Amino acid sequence: MDERPRPAHDESSPVGTAPVPAVGQVVVGTVPAAAVLVLAMPVALWWLLDTSSGALRTPWWPALLLGLLALFHLLARPARTPRPTDLPPVSAERVRNALVAAARTGALPPEPPVRAAAGVTACQRIEAAAYAVAATTGVLVASLLVPQPAWTAFAVFAGILALIHVLRARHPWAYLRAVRHDDHTN
Repeated sequence: MDERPRPAHDESSPVGTAPVPAVGQVVVGTVPAAAVLVLAMPVALWWLLDTSSGALRTPWWPALLLGLLALFHLLARPARTPRPTDLPPVSAERVRNALVAAARTGALPPEPPVRAAAGVTACQRIEAAAYAVAATTGVLVASLLVPQPAWTAFAVFAGILALIHVLRARHPWAYLRAVRHDDHTN
């Protein structure tokens, strides 16, 4: 049996130095970019369309949409909460099993690389759910500004996609809560 002292988790981990963030930190980090999705879509639609006729006011609408997309990415990237980097390859199945196990039992995987990979995946899925809900809210407000069947159908489609993202975020949400609980008990 190996009697040598083992280094602390932080010293021996091949994973980057950033800890897995809490759920609240992830959600708060999405607020600036989500605000662009909620507010910019209706404002852009109001500016681009003549609501009485439904005609475009300018042929430059692709440039405006690309600008909004660039603004979203400029705000989303730096606002992300710090998380582990330089992860070793972990199979998607092991990550999925870790997320599901944490949601069902609160148990975390013992291997640090799997824990970190599951934490990063959890952050990404929660961010995707927050952005999907924000985009759906923006589309719903836009569909109220331009009450046409095409916008209503687009709002329903966006709502279905947001619901899928929210459902996919259930296990990651529970995983990050389990990590936070584990950190507080150790």
